[in-house]
Amino acid sequence: MKKITLSVAVLLGSIATKAQTEYIDISSKKLFGRSEMVIYNDVLNYEDLEYLYIGKFNSNYHWVKYTGAKDIIVSLNDDLGDTREICTQQGQDKAECKQYDAFATQYKFKAKQNEFQIWISKPNVK
Repeated sequence: MKKITLSVAVLLGSIATKAQTEYIDISSKKLFGRSEMVIYNDVLNYEDLEYLYIGKFNSNYHWVKYTGAKDIIVSLNDDLGDTREICTQQGQDKAECKQYDAFATQYKFKAKQNEFQIWISKPNVK
């Protein structure tokens, strides 16, 4: 009986780590003309914190591709009146893009397929 219980616990533990909540924190340093992104997840024993930025003369978007994520929570921390374009793509579906208020707001995206991609623009890109 102990082996079965142990096997079930190991199986449930591996399922829980695959479907996890991912976090993206976005802010801008307008003085330096750059957009900063920090990504991490809710697994405490996994050192996954990453800091990335887009420089002043770079017009690219922040981009993250997830496999097996459950929820993606995006926190935007820009100035009052700022907006950002956020595009999402589920698996091979067509990407969807919308403008979002970027002043001290948080948005939750649900991954409905195994693969989820998200692009986030610099502030006030139209």
